[in-house]
Amino acid sequence: MLKNIVLELTGFSLEVNAEIQGGVTAIFGPSGAGKTSLLDLVAGLRRAKSAFIRLDDRVLTDTEQGICVPARHRGIGYVPQDLALFPHMSVRRNLLYGCRRNASENRQFRFDHIVQVLEIQPLMERGIAQLSGGEKQRVALARALLTSPRLLLLDEPLASLDAKLKARVLPYLTRIRDEFRVPMLYVTHDRSEALTIADAIVVLVNGKVAQQGGIQEVFSRPANLDVAGLLRVETIQPGRVAQIQDGLVRVAVGSTTVVAPEQNLSARARDVFVCIRAEDVILVKGDDRPSSPRNHLAGTVRSIGRDGPFMRVEIDCGFLLTASLTKQACEELALSPGDRVIALVKAPNVHLIPR
Repeated sequence: MLKNIVLELTGFSLEVNAEIQGGVTAIFGPSGAGKTSLLDLVAGLRRAKSAFIRLDDRVLTDTEQGICVPARHRGIGYVPQDLALFPHMSVRRNLLYGCRRNASENRQFRFDHIVQVLEIQPLMERGIAQLSGGEKQRVALARALLTSPRLLLLDEPLASLDAKLKARVLPYLTRIRDEFRVPMLYVTHDRSEALTIADAIVVLVNGKVAQQGGIQEVFSRPANLDVAGLLRVETIQPGRVAQIQDGLVRVAVGSTTVVAPEQNLSARARDVFVCIRAEDVILVKGDDRPSSPRNHLAGTVRSIGRDGPFMRVEIDCGFLLTASLTKQACEELALSPGDRVIALVKAPNVHLIPR
């Protein structure tokens, strides 16, 4: 639990109240939002003006009671952005340093098991300077796990890696999550990382918690326009409520109408933003379309471009709508700019934010 945290930073203050459950919680936000400062507070490396931090049943920080457990006694493993590996030591000696921080009877994980899971046995006698970026990352993770942490803090662990290395290291992080079941706070500003690794998310904007909750819930239901923008919701269009009936809302958007669940819209709400994620849009040609989605939006393909492993398709259907397709799906549809298509969107996948 992180409660009543107040830390004065340059230009703004960090103010956080969050209930962190088990599993992996992504601390998500833009650069300068206070993500690393929050980890430093949890680790005991910084002191706040006001804070209450509890890990399981143990209070680590309580400024009102004058409690601040030193960092070395918190039972927390920390992998900072620079990894903090000892350059004058071999990989083996770096790992043994992690072991020495815990008496053998307190160790949760076996040395050999961690080395095996992270596949670093061939690196054991190398110096740190001889390692690639991905190898250094795995060594830093292994050393942190060998301290037998009750909580693991990861500060942008993949930020310094290129896309190819990220794709190679990310599976190791999911193995750590699944095999060792150590709760993690995972700082990132990369939405694909957060969606892959995290169970829950805390979104920070200018030092404040803009939204928190389950990862799918927050990505599907951003609380406001700032959060929707940060999470890179591809389609955000202004609309006006035309009708609310039987738990459904009809919203005029551009020259067409979309249907969405009533959600928590007040009866007086009229002006809204319509949010649709690209992966929730299905494209079909001709009359070959399922009948279940409530939104059948006829339109014209405006552009097609690569977006990582996917294809990004923009459709003019009375407003500009973005769809994300696999390359194979794009080829099977034989899509080209100017083609007429039907965009199918289920009503629950249309999210409304009051303006």
